[in-house]
Parts: sequence; structure tokens; C-alpha cells
Amino acid sequence: MEKLCHAILWILEKSPNGRARLDLAKLLYYSDGVHFQKHAEMITRGEYIHLEDSPYPVKLNEALLFLKEKGHIDAIPKIEGNGIQGFTLRFLRPMEGLILSREDKRVMMKVLEAFRGRVVDENRHYPNLYENYVVTPLFDSIPFSVDRINTKIHVLVQKSLLNLSGKMFRVLFERSE
Repeated sequence: MEKLCHAILWILEKSPNGRARLDLAKLLYYSDGVHFQKHAEMITRGEYIHLEDSPYPVKLNEALLFLKEKGHIDAIPKIEGNGIQGFTLRFLRPMEGLILSREDKRVMMKVLEAFRGRVVDENRHYPNLYENYVVTPLFDSIPFSVDRINTKIHVLVQKSLLNLSGKMFRVLFERSE
């Protein structure tokens, strides 16, 4: 769980407006997924389950509770015209002994740049990882395995854009192993 705590803090530190809990869960999932595609291992080494509204790290609530109790994060209510609309998690101070590698941080930064605001249109940014999550039955563990790498997690070799009838189409050439 230590690596999960460090990943949460790193993401929140790089998010000046904080993050909602579900957005944080999705950012962790996509960071782990992108890292898995490149290195066949996940950053947090945790397990994810398919909830109704997001892929969710099994240990996320425990990690958030620990970080809040130790004064590393804070939860601020989002107040709108019709009342409290959830909570925003904000970074307060770092933990000692950051254990994230340079590559871990690089991958997480790539995912954060794709989702500067809320985490929406994941199927546009990471269609293969989105598919891996969506095809998993509700409340089941979301598999990350080398056996599935050729069916759900694709290695992109080349990207090109075509302009056809005023619309942009993304053409992805995939390499199967």
C-alpha cells in the first residue's frame, strides 16, 4: 500500500485544484495500465475492481484514510447551488522517502496531461485500457496480465491523422505479438 500512497500524493501534488475520489481512482488505473503496457508491471502493484462508475483500486479507501489521518491530504466539500456535491481531495504535504521511480512519474504525468480537468472521454485517450475495464463484469477484479496483452492491451506502433470530409479520424496501426 506504500506505493499506492506515494502515487496518490504525487497525483494530488500535480493537481492544483485537487481531485475527486473517482477521478483519482481513474487516474491511478490509467497510470497503472500505461505502465503495464510498457513494462508488464503496475506502478501501485494493487488490484482494481469494476464498480458502477469507475475502475477502483481495492486499497484506495484505506490509503486515503491513512493519508488524511497523517495530515498529507485534506478533503474539502464541493459546495454548489443545490448543496454539497462531493469532496475534493487536496495535497497538503509530502511523505518521507518517495519511492516512485523516474519512469513511474513520467507515466503518471502523461496520464495527468491527458486529463487536465475531470477524467472524461477515457475511451478517446486510452481506448484499450477503457475496453479492458468495461468488458470486466461488475464487481469483478479487472485483470492485468501478460496473457491478455494481445487481446485488450495493444501496442501502438504508429499514429497518423487523416482529414476526411472536415472530420478528423485517428488511424491506429497495431502490432500483435
